[in-house]
Amino acid sequence: MDPLEFLKSLGGVARVGLLRREGYSERAVRGLASAGAVQPRKGVWALPDADPEFLQAIIDNSLLTCASSASRYQLWLKDRPGSPHLVSKHHRGRHFARHGRLRFEPDQNLPIASLEDTVIHGLTCLSEVDAIAMAQSAIQHHGVPRAVLESELTAKYYGAARMRLAKADGLSESVPEISARLLFESAGFKFRRQVQIACVGRVDFLIEGWLVVEINGFQFHGSREAWRRDMSRSNVAQTQGYAVLSYPPEQIWNNPDAVLREIRAMLERGCPRG
Repeated sequence: MDPLEFLKSLGGVARVGLLRREGYSERAVRGLASAGAVQPRKGVWALPDADPEFLQAIIDNSLLTCASSASRYQLWLKDRPGSPHLVSKHHRGRHFARHGRLRFEPDQNLPIASLEDTVIHGLTCLSEVDAIAMAQSAIQHHGVPRAVLESELTAKYYGAARMRLAKADGLSESVPEISARLLFESAGFKFRRQVQIACVGRVDFLIEGWLVVEINGFQFHGSREAWRRDMSRSNVAQTQGYAVLSYPPEQIWNNPDAVLREIRAMLERGCPRG
């Protein structure tokens, strides 16, 4: 691979030291200038379309972590960060969310903290829904051992992080479901998640044993046909005497008070089966 293609594979930016370790001669590295690469600082080469977060991290002598590296590992995340989340040994610079410790080896070529450090930083930094979502997706889809994360959160001041990790139990199947769970817990509802109902299948939430609440959105289904199947299941549940409410993710996130009012109104009306 020529040095230009290698640089592109790194997001368009790299330190000279990395290029030299990969066996590229000093002449080959300087030749990147003919392809439009520049040196934003000494010892760094970057293409005009370089990944802006990678460029920022390398110039800052830092690594992306927490919410900024979550998407790099395809972790669940509700809210993208408004400012970069970086981990470094220094505390210079403004407009960054700083994390100060690495526990595991980072990526060898890219300016990204390890998957484990990304999750640990998220558990101690982000909102509850994003912290739980990141941890659950890392455990469930990337095989990160829960015990490894727990072993790094034993200090007393990690109490909140341990509680968030405990809620990453694998039952919720999406970020909207995690958001709904936290909302219903805050309201004091008695509910179960992922409940099997005969002839209906598995429902997202069952409150007080008779009120089914589904979190539905076309973008969270594999196809329009899957969406239609969900609506059919809702009808079958109602024929069996269950009450059913369905909400799109946006309503859970943007109008939670209205969701709670409607659920409370249904509960006050009572079970339709008597």
